[in-house]
Amino acid sequence: MFEEWGRIEWLILVVDVLALYIVYRFLKKRIQHKLDEVEARQRHHLVQRKKNAEDAKDSNKE
Repeated sequence: MFEEWGRIEWLILVVDVLALYIVYRFLKKRIQHKLDEVEARQRHHLVQRKKNAEDAKDSNKE
């Protein structure tokens, strides 16, 4: 099968592999960015919950 390939077919294969690599890197970067965003949001909510719990505890003491 590969023996019958000419330069054009090999060029198409190289371009396709390069395109797949670019798409992979783009998606990996985008997914990592979203995961970082979700983690930051979760940390923010955790801090808010702790603050609200402390405020509730302080208001109960008064």
